[in-house]
Amino acid sequence: MTTTTSAIEQPATTGSRVAAVLRMNMVDVRGRVGGPWLILAAIFAVNFAIWWAIRVNVDDAGAGTTGALSALFFIVGSTYLIAMTQVMPFALSLGITRRHFYAGVSLLLAIETLLHAIVLTALLGIERFTGGWGIGMEFFSFTFMPVQNPLLQVLTYWVPLLTIGLAFLAIGAVFRRWGQFGVWTVMIGLTLVLGTIVFTLTWQNAWPAFGRFFVETPVPMLMAGYPLILAAVALVGGFLVVRRARV
Repeated sequence: MTTTTSAIEQPATTGSRVAAVLRMNMVDVRGRVGGPWLILAAIFAVNFAIWWAIRVNVDDAGAGTTGALSALFFIVGSTYLIAMTQVMPFALSLGITRRHFYAGVSLLLAIETLLHAIVLTALLGIERFTGGWGIGMEFFSFTFMPVQNPLLQVLTYWVPLLTIGLAFLAIGAVFRRWGQFGVWTVMIGLTLVLGTIVFTLTWQNAWPAFGRFFVETPVPMLMAGYPLILAAVALVGGFLVVRRARV
């Protein structure tokens, strides 16, 4: 039995158990961190080509946001969904507890998304400096994202990335405990909740007030404050579910 295996099977402290989870999920660190950026680079290249073609044919076309950056959020989220559905059973077979696996993966998610947020902020700065890569294309920005100081900019990227990642972790925890039936139940429940909200807003003619909320709310609060509440709910909910998850 190797030293690495022994360390995983009989960790002495909570810290060493969490560290074992971190090492386990970073075996292919280049693919884990670089993979999403490779996909995003391909998406950027396609958008750049389309935007350039538009500029060639339409001289007075204004700047515009592609919205393609949202792909990164779901790529990162799917990575952690895989961690819960496929890596966790292996970790448990090596003596890692559910609680420590969840803590380790959540910590890795927080660190990884923070690094993504820092890189995105740097790329956004380049995008704004070059006037949208020379063709007026806003790839790393959103239309409602004003110029902010770098720390606030990092925060407005980091918290939504973290929130979506934790939501995917929670879905993975549901799958490990209740299987496909549990996931479908959650999806149907969320659909009913969203449908109820849309029905109520329409019935009460409250869509103008709903729109004003997004317009009048400061961007840091909209992109970081409220998502942080959702992140906390997803973190606690996932933890409560994963405690009784099946191997």
